[in-house]
Amino acid sequence: MDESSSLPLLNEEREERSARGFFGRILDLFNGDDDEDLKDIEPVSFLQLFRFASPRVISIYFLASFLIFFLGFITPVHQWLGGRIATIYINEKEPVGNDEFLWTVWKWASIYGGMFIIALVVEYLQNYLFTWASEQIASECRRRFIGAILSRDSLQSEESTGELSNQLSSHIDRMKEGLGEKVGEFVRCLSTFITCCTISFILDWQTALILFWSGPVYLLTSLIPKLSANAAKSSLKISEEANGISEESILNVKTIASCNGQNEM
Repeated sequence: MDESSSLPLLNEEREERSARGFFGRILDLFNGDDDEDLKDIEPVSFLQLFRFASPRVISIYFLASFLIFFLGFITPVHQWLGGRIATIYINEKEPVGNDEFLWTVWKWASIYGGMFIIALVVEYLQNYLFTWASEQIASECRRRFIGAILSRDSLQSEESTGELSNQLSSHIDRMKEGLGEKVGEFVRCLSTFITCCTISFILDWQTALILFWSGPVYLLTSLIPKLSANAAKSSLKISEEANGISEESILNVKTIASCNGQNEM
């Protein structure tokens, strides 16, 4: 390409990068090099993932989100109760034969055990509800995906059956994982952080200031695995293409074997 013709393209690329701003360039750093086939596809918002969900599934999903938010509230309260019981043991100089001390310890220990049972039940319940709701949404998306493929003209399709099968399994499974585990973990961490800050401000505001600034530091450190994951993205892309070729080869071998042509291969 001539240098005079390449200068407008370079200037246009620089103007596009500068127009995105600082935060846009930061997002590009974490997103890495996107696939060429996906550059023209605009990602949907989080709420758009629920457009295939029924009102019942949405209600159960919000119920699971509330339960895991409550579970994040129980975790720091549990730790505070343990510290409260330890403080009672430390402050009491003569525990032997002290009925008031025994009653106080029994009361706080009962609260601690009751909250442990509640947390255990809520943990299993929210995990089941999240798994069920995300599975229902993924099943509906999988059904719509297959319906869209069947409605297309196979002669005009540039993608092989192996690539379509790989997209059907990997992309929908990734969406199901995001709707279940990732959202639940985010809601739990947010609830735990808010509860810890609230308890710390009530008990000791100096400790609360230290805890409050640990949240952004933890958020920045949690982004480090994202950077390391982008380094291996090229190898994952090659692996995805290889999986598509292998799946298509297996389907072709099964087709030949079904017609008793395996001896002619």
